Amino acid sequence: MRRLIVLALLLFACAPAEKRVIFIGLDGADFRLLEPFTADGTMPQLAKILERAETRVLLTQHPPLSPLVWTSMMTGVSPLEHRILDFTRFHPQTRKQEPITSDERAVPAIWNMAHSRGKRVGVFGMWATYPPEPGVVLTDRDLPRDYVAATELVHSRASEWIRKEKPHLAIVYFQGTDEIGHFTSGDIEKARGYYARIDAILGEYRQLADDLDAELVIASDHGFDWGGKHDQSSTATATAAKWHRNEGVWIRYPQKPHRAEPARVDQVCGMLLQIVGLPQSHTSDTSYRPYRPYTKEDEQLAKLKALGYLSSTAPAPAHVTTTRTPQSFNNEGLILREAKRISEAEKAFREALAIDPTYASARQNLDDLLSSRGVERLRDRDCVPALEDLRAVQRESALLWASIAAAEGCVGNDAAAEAALRRSLELDPNQPELRRLLR
Repeated sequence: MRRLIVLALLLFACAPAEKRVIFIGLDGADFRLLEPFTADGTMPQLAKILERAETRVLLTQHPPLSPLVWTSMMTGVSPLEHRILDFTRFHPQTRKQEPITSDERAVPAIWNMAHSRGKRVGVFGMWATYPPEPGVVLTDRDLPRDYVAATELVHSRASEWIRKEKPHLAIVYFQGTDEIGHFTSGDIEKARGYYARIDAILGEYRQLADDLDAELVIASDHGFDWGGKHDQSSTATATAAKWHRNEGVWIRYPQKPHRAEPARVDQVCGMLLQIVGLPQSHTSDTSYRPYRPYTKEDEQLAKLKALGYLSSTAPAPAHVTTTRTPQSFNNEGLILREAKRISEAEKAFREALAIDPTYASARQNLDDLLSSRGVERLRDRDCVPALEDLRAVQRESALLWASIAAAEGCVGNDAAAEAALRRSLELDPNQPELRRLLR
């Protein structure tokens, strides 16, 4: 009997300890701001963390919009696969516009993966988590509009729950680190007080990680151009994202302090799974997540409009049956175009315009695609398709009409080529080489 007890104790002593991680998402956090703030004493707790941390730049995806990027971070796949493509959707019954929901996501998130393998998970404030799935304690729709109040609510709920439940994985998301950048147009001094509060919060999570023998990971979805000079507004719909930088942050504590190679945002899910000790697989419980009505969407929509992430809260037009907004199709088109899937990108831009024919961004993106493809086809002497593309562009320019002239000439329409040259010169008379062609 004594021998069995000794054997059991030896087996227990040799058993691997449960791995835990507390993941802190700081939207828009940027080393350009964090490093000066740690150096000048604004963020002493973060300075202590960095003394024992692996750091690396985390490269964002495009467009760098929070629901898209954070969902890529939490799933490990592109928005083309996870299908969170906008801040909002059309309610399937009322057709009103509402904040994007978890049931639009097409693949499991890391909390699904961990929960399905028996791990304790807690998620607080993350994008697209309403209706809540197992492991989601506080959804994005449970937060007040004011970013300071939201910060305090997320922190109080998360820190209390983590201390009590001792989860294998906790995900705590703060949007205020990005919001304050937009609201102050990147004014560093105006951000100092809020970031000092974030620093105190990070100190509490460092202590929690030490107490639970957990790792602490701090990451952002993109950077922010603090102190930058922009002609564009930081809160206007068309330009808010232009303040985002490609370089976000990754900080892993405790580790031997070093700067690691950059990583991509879609690698975060796999990196966290590895820390927790789970297979880097996307198989999980993918049971249907039913929609449940919510009453605070108007407040959430107002917040998105104030940040410049939402231009309209209009309901779905009568002819539209999808839950997807024109913005979601436009964002999909941008991702497809970056992936060189040009025909699919064109279709997505046209879908956006079919829902809202006045949508200027989709129109401009479609024009840019058609113009670029038309010129490429012209260079390849693929004259008829080139002319079709160029003639379909709606935004006039001297360069466009010069390209149309070349395409018309390529197919043998000399009169049409001459007319196009004259129109180009009307728009920009200072083109001596084109003028010589008309002599």
